[in-house]
Amino acid sequence: MTQILDWQPEPGEVVEFQLSTDQAPVAHDVPASYFQQAHLRLAAAHRASGRQQSPWVAMAFDLEGRVDLDALADAWQGLVRRHEAFHTWYEPDTEALTGFRIPPDSLTVRPVRIGDFTSTGELRAHLHRRIDEQTAVSRLGMLAGVIRRDPASTVYFAIDHAYSDGHSLALLFHEIRARYHAARGRTSFGPAAAPGYLECNRRERERSASLTAASPELVAWSEFLAAEDGGFPDFPVDLGNDAHALLPAVRLEYPVLTGVEARAFRAYCAQHGGGFAAGAFAALALAQREFTGNDVYRVLTAVSTRAYPRLLHVHGWLVNLVPLLFRLPAAPTLADAIGSAQQGFQRARAGYDVPLHRALELLLDGGEVPGIPPMASYLDGRTAPGSRDYPSANATVLTGPDNANGVSLWLNWFHDRADLVVSMPDTPQAAAGVPKYLDRVREIMLTAASGRSALPH
Repeated sequence: MTQILDWQPEPGEVVEFQLSTDQAPVAHDVPASYFQQAHLRLAAAHRASGRQQSPWVAMAFDLEGRVDLDALADAWQGLVRRHEAFHTWYEPDTEALTGFRIPPDSLTVRPVRIGDFTSTGELRAHLHRRIDEQTAVSRLGMLAGVIRRDPASTVYFAIDHAYSDGHSLALLFHEIRARYHAARGRTSFGPAAAPGYLECNRRERERSASLTAASPELVAWSEFLAAEDGGFPDFPVDLGNDAHALLPAVRLEYPVLTGVEARAFRAYCAQHGGGFAAGAFAALALAQREFTGNDVYRVLTAVSTRAYPRLLHVHGWLVNLVPLLFRLPAAPTLADAIGSAQQGFQRARAGYDVPLHRALELLLDGGEVPGIPPMASYLDGRTAPGSRDYPSANATVLTGPDNANGVSLWLNWFHDRADLVVSMPDTPQAAAGVPKYLDRVREIMLTAASGRSALPH
């Protein structure tokens, strides 16, 4: 995951893939998901106030040689016709977030040459500007293109985060490459029709309507919000943001474990009653205890709402945040803490289909519901199609400049490494304190991976 200001694309000829249709959009009656609703309204508020924000996600990866433009255009056309996320949307500047769709068979894609760039800085600035422009428009707000050169060309794609998540970007990486090679006659590719995210939105709304503050599905949320001082937990170090205001954010990337160390860490966790994620959360909890003395670990953690195999093919933002809560045992080591973390993680994931915003709507009794609060995410990226090719294809997720009121963490496990991406307010206090905390978390995990005693200081 790379912040676009830190991206270093090699110069070359830039070509965009222009998406068009001869059909008028048709309104649909499926409401936006709770996360989409919060995201789209927050982005609209930022635009209205003039606050800088880049509410998109993007991906870049290499294809061999100076790409065949007709073959790549064919690949993009097949993808946008197949997946609902690329031909339906919600108008963010309407109060009801009115939904629209375009008949997918009417969509066509053609390559449009933009020009040659000889400077990495000028190229990056151009792509950043174009991504911000295209993803800000409500109608099919996405941008696809390629930087053509030898010996490899770089494909890039960006879309409003409301319509894509990390899993979707992994699907896109695999499908575009497969379609491109098929269009060039190297392989065959004939995927079945993929389910759409609108049906997921409809089910979420129907299920959520049946929930009340007394529903058993909300017990974990009630306990989470009632713990300690209530509300959401503060980060274990001072961030210089006592008012919890949205501030310009910085993004850091920490290498945590090599591929060999990650597998050793997973084996250590299994010996002590948990998985990789439980071990990571236990390490976060142990470091918190050392910094604050608090032995109750609370955090919102991201889970996928793709609960069935057929939903693994859906493009969209199918993610929820659930409440993770567990207490460390007395005088804990990592080995002692993993079991407690595993139980807490399993309990949190059991509520994957209780939308965060609906739970807070019911339990906070009219209190303010945050757009997207700070969280900690774990992703096993090894299971994604084509993931073994990420290093050779220079595949990376791109994000834009953002704002933050707290710290969000993304721990990603790939075949060759496990790394930690951190978003935090750009303050002197956060710059001084957050790395110290995360260094200690990494030290605990490395100690376990090496087979040494994982005792806290």
